[in-house]
Amino acid sequence: MNKLPDQQPETPSWSQVIWSAVVAAIGFGFAIYRYLQFSGAAAELRLSRLERPLYRLAGKWGIITVFILMGVVGVYNAVKHYRNLRRQ
Repeated sequence: MNKLPDQQPETPSWSQVIWSAVVAAIGFGFAIYRYLQFSGAAAELRLSRLERPLYRLAGKWGIITVFILMGVVGVYNAVKHYRNLRRQ
């Protein structure tokens, strides 16, 4: 049987740190924006095609939670990539 070669970890780059930070900013930004829309402080509510089924299933807090999780994952990955970059 053939064995797969050992996978070596990727070498981190600044682009990974930047993209992870962008994902975090987008996630937290949309969470704040949707919260303002649902509270009535922002413009009228218009959901994208991806958000409509989630809104039907989980409601407004489901959408906000997904965006907050997106922001947390982005921050986690940005910190992870930054630490790996500093070790090299």
